[in-house]
Amino acid sequence: MDKKRENAGDASAREAGDGAGTDVRRVLIIDDEKNLRDSLSEFLALDGFSCTGAADGIEGLELLGQRVFDAVVLDFRMPKMDGLQVLRKIHETGPGLPVVMMSAHGEIKDAVEAMKIGATDYLVKPFDPAELALRLEKAIADSRLIRLACAGLRLADAADSASSGAWLGDDPAMATVRDLVRRVAPSSSTVLITGESGTGKEVIARELHRLSPRAAGPFVPVNVGALPESLLESELFGYEKGAFTGAESRKQGLFELANGGTLFLDELGEMSPLMQVKLLRVLQERSIMRVGGTRPIPIDVRILAATNRDPEKAVMDGTFREDLYFRINVIRIRLPALRDRPADIAPLAGLFLARFARETGKRVTGISGDALRLLSSYRFPGNIRELENCIERAVILTDGEELGVGDFQLDGRFLKSPESGERREYTGDVEGAGRERAAERPQEAPSAPVSVRDAEKRAVIAALARNGGHRERTAAELGISRRTLLTRMKEYGLIG
Repeated sequence: MDKKRENAGDASAREAGDGAGTDVRRVLIIDDEKNLRDSLSEFLALDGFSCTGAADGIEGLELLGQRVFDAVVLDFRMPKMDGLQVLRKIHETGPGLPVVMMSAHGEIKDAVEAMKIGATDYLVKPFDPAELALRLEKAIADSRLIRLACAGLRLADAADSASSGAWLGDDPAMATVRDLVRRVAPSSSTVLITGESGTGKEVIARELHRLSPRAAGPFVPVNVGALPESLLESELFGYEKGAFTGAESRKQGLFELANGGTLFLDELGEMSPLMQVKLLRVLQERSIMRVGGTRPIPIDVRILAATNRDPEKAVMDGTFREDLYFRINVIRIRLPALRDRPADIAPLAGLFLARFARETGKRVTGISGDALRLLSSYRFPGNIRELENCIERAVILTDGEELGVGDFQLDGRFLKSPESGERREYTGDVEGAGRERAAERPQEAPSAPVSVRDAEKRAVIAALARNGGHRERTAAELGISRRTLLTRMKEYGLIG
């Protein structure tokens, strides 16, 4: 994964920019047989791949230097430069690019050597082009997840990962949150941050403070739900000497300590009705009264509040004052659950991996594509905090340098197939030997109707690919004459 991290920046930029909003998968086919290149290109195009051909390794490397590709299909035996030489060059200049090798000889030593150098997969000619399409899809998906994880690893190298976790990611929902934070931060308006537990509400509050004119002042967080009512009042407002038994000296409250800065009231929904009244008075009058005090003390504090409850429902239930709700809810920032931003799981996982590897002193440098795909299919009911704990546990328990599927313990009730959305059961033990099995066999979605012409065209292209473009062998396999095959190829635009 270290090598993959070197070029992750360019790859991640491409993911965010080039072809944004589409799923174009760009494949370079390097093979000296033109018929094979053309037939594979035609077949893969039916599955949504955009293919470019190169007649030899030198041309292929030139194309890699000029354009961006998601994967390479590379032949072993070619003139000028053989496949293994090309593979070495690819991994010197673009580590992490998936390469599927293909050979007509099928020697085990070739496959072993290719995988050692860094090939993603290996196919022996003749092969079913549908199998190549499946392997390319998996290789490209894994590569994209790994690049996203690398983005998190780089961020951890450059910044404090503890304060940037919820802020990371390219999901549109988080882009909306980031835009709102940047627009709201310069004001002094009260902000209500809502979202499930573990979604990073305090991270957003700290970002609002950091981007505000009050950034040089203090940021004072307080967990309202963690303090009993009697203690919460004295903590927020302070007290005078002799205000109650044990008050041996005057104490400033958190409102005073936050003067000129920001006070963050976390889990505001847990505040008692009496404290809600007192908070409302502070917001209205911009002053506080210490416990046992006799005069108001003016304050200059921006209030940020957060809750994992539905505030509107709490108002309807009578557990939260309506007038306080309207006073607090000047600006609302809603944080999405992690399950609603699955594309952000991989970069967050990379971020936490780097932090915990550094803290534990273990040389764990990456996460396998299969493991990232497993994490991306999990619903994470505990959100970012659960993912963080999951990565911490895996780093501590693993004996390898790369986290694999077996290093993760996930609750099977929340594991789903990313393709079908069906539930899948997963079990894992503390030794890290995870096992996944289907709890329900997903039912395949009904496929769109395919015309006889389209089905016949696909069959012709697949047969041409299997036979390396050789027309007589293709005709024999299809059970038609060579003349009929040529007629079909002209009809389908496969030849001029």
